[in-house]
Amino acid sequence: MSDIRLRTSHTGTDRRLATIVVGVDGSDGAIAAVRWAARHARATGARLRLVHAFKESVSATVVLPVPVSVVGATPRRRRARPGKRIVAVGAAEARMFAPSVEVSGCVEPGGVVDVLVGASAEASLLVVGSRGLSRLRGSLTDSVGMQVSAHARCPTVVVRGEGEPNGPVVVAVDGSETSEPALRFAFVEAARRHAGLVAVHAWTPPVVPVGAGQAVVHTMATGPDLTELRRAAGRLVTGVTAPWRSAFPHVGAVELVLEGSAEEALPQSTAGAVLAVVGSRGRGRLSGLLLGSTSQAMLAGADCPVVVVRDTETPG
Repeated sequence: MSDIRLRTSHTGTDRRLATIVVGVDGSDGAIAAVRWAARHARATGARLRLVHAFKESVSATVVLPVPVSVVGATPRRRRARPGKRIVAVGAAEARMFAPSVEVSGCVEPGGVVDVLVGASAEASLLVVGSRGLSRLRGSLTDSVGMQVSAHARCPTVVVRGEGEPNGPVVVAVDGSETSEPALRFAFVEAARRHAGLVAVHAWTPPVVPVGAGQAVVHTMATGPDLTELRRAAGRLVTGVTAPWRSAFPHVGAVELVLEGSAEEALPQSTAGAVLAVVGSRGRGRLSGLLLGSTSQAMLAGADCPVVVVRDTETPG
């Protein structure tokens, strides 16, 4: 494990540490994201930037037999007007929850994923809603949340409900380097919230096919071997979290080892949590899955806001 480096200074000279970007599209999910981000900005001293993306019309000029030209394009300023209203409504909502927070907004042409990923380069957090209800092009949906999480240059929060205010921060760990940025983020957030922390690891016993070509499988390990595998899973979680426990002695951290697939077990562990944190390698556009299956499962099934922290990031 690499050395633990904590970043606690949130100054106005570092935009990555000072700005929370929120994607807005007028949907109920986006409004929930604005509220969550406003409260987070108020608590951390960050400023808020609301971003709305819209698709520009394609201009076309038709030359008729008579010297008259017909332009079939809607002026950009007209196309941007609905977006400006959406940003204004979001800003008003943010000020209701955090009147002291600096709030700004912008309307950017382009696809929603590209626009938000671009904005993430200047952000400490990128926040989007879940299950966007808007029928307009560019509305924020769960699929967009997954794509943005895979490519954003800062941690991404997908707001899935409010979460339990007095609940713990749940963080998924698997012993890989991908877990380290997620653990860093989770411990920092638990310390800030004066909340407990639950480090969750899910594992499945090794299996073998019953016969060639058959789908039915049997567990390889039984009895003492299975007991030792369970202990090994527990030691893995303890070893991964130990340095963070030392760095954050005032955070009440517990470890939870679940038997079963991570995709099924981890989302269930978020019941009663204030926040869930998961790491991801965040693969590029040309290399298969946008997110790992565990990250996708958390975004689809968690009972609280989910933070995806890519292993190329150093949040804190």
